[in-house]
Amino acid sequence: MKGVFEGQSVLITGAAAGIGRAIALAAGREGARLTLGDVNAAGLGELEAELRKAGVDVVSATCDIRRQSDVDALFASAQRFGHPDAVFANAGILGKPVDVWAQTEEDFTTQIDVNLVGTWRTFKAALPPMVERKSGVIVATASVAGLVGAAGLASYVASKHAMLGLVKSTALNVAPMGIRVNALCPHMVDTPMLDRLFGGDTTIRDTLKGMNPMRRNATSEEVAEAAIFLGSSRSGYITGTHLAVDGGHIAQ
Repeated sequence: MKGVFEGQSVLITGAAAGIGRAIALAAGREGARLTLGDVNAAGLGELEAELRKAGVDVVSATCDIRRQSDVDALFASAQRFGHPDAVFANAGILGKPVDVWAQTEEDFTTQIDVNLVGTWRTFKAALPPMVERKSGVIVATASVAGLVGAAGLASYVASKHAMLGLVKSTALNVAPMGIRVNALCPHMVDTPMLDRLFGGDTTIRDTLKGMNPMRRNATSEEVAEAAIFLGSSRSGYITGTHLAVDGGHIAQ
């Protein structure tokens, strides 16, 4: 049986670890030819080697989505496979919890620049060829923090709320052209990013797990499967919305 991305070109930002890495592995199994970007060159190289060993066609490039030139160069690398049919705008950062009045302007604006403006830069590079050929799919990794607030994470929450607005507006802009744009909204996912957030404090993690209806965090692989659904023909009539992968968190 052919995979849902058989013969298709798929590009992923923030691919070296966590959710991005899981999306890359899942898309590779589904037959995609992959273009991978991340600021973590070492992690990117390890992932590329793993994918090649599995028989996946893949190219990668170090990419900082704070620079349009880096994003454009990553999309240029993808031309080996043709312009991407599906783009996973996954790169993002999460700062340490801090009272909103104590946060530095640099920290606040950096999170906005990476999470929101970086996603817009990715859209900017992805869309013109999609518009020209009248097909394509974009999936942006937002967060449950785009749907609800979180004390101490004001800049992160603000960036993810704004990302959902960007997704909705862009989806309406390009829907008549046969292009779909959606957002993925995970809750707590067992990733290196979560480890950095809590600094290895298992007490906080266990407390948060206990607050979730399913009493556990998501795995990267579970989130990746939802991403594959949104990025493939399986969700052909879905655009301008979000998919919460949260164990029932926002249903409470």
